[in-house]
Amino acid sequence: MPSGNVHDTVNTVALTGYVAYSVATQQTDWLPTAVGIAVGTLWLSPDLDLKSEPYYRHGPLRVLWMPYVKIMPHRSIWSHGLIIGDLIRLMYSAAFLIPLLFLALYLKIIESSTVDSWFASMPAFIIGVMVASTIHIVLDHSSSFFRTKKKRKKRR
Repeated sequence: MPSGNVHDTVNTVALTGYVAYSVATQQTDWLPTAVGIAVGTLWLSPDLDLKSEPYYRHGPLRVLWMPYVKIMPHRSIWSHGLIIGDLIRLMYSAAFLIPLLFLALYLKIIESSTVDSWFASMPAFIIGVMVASTIHIVLDHSSSFFRTKKKRKKRR
């Protein structure tokens, strides 16, 4: 299984390539997806089911992720499954963020038009998170595949 640094490096290279391509082709809607890739790499990684680097990046708020760490079996379909793992982590995050959003609206810290633009960008953001975790999962599975293949060769 690749280390956290390998996951971060590969995802950062992919993010850099995506941003470079988007800017070079003069796309206008690339930012929410790029932010999603960054968030998916740094904070919403499939490895949140462990006390891993993404877990510790949450700083003092990592205590909010403790139930997730305790409940999720490592590399299960619920944490490392394509789409389902992402949706679970996004809904888990939303359980904490949506009440804060309502509080910010109530206290007039942010305006409803700002929230409207955030929600309009949400599908692209979610796609970015899914791209980051897909890269993570492919790296995990490919390293397991090659490690198994290498062990078979040594036995012969």
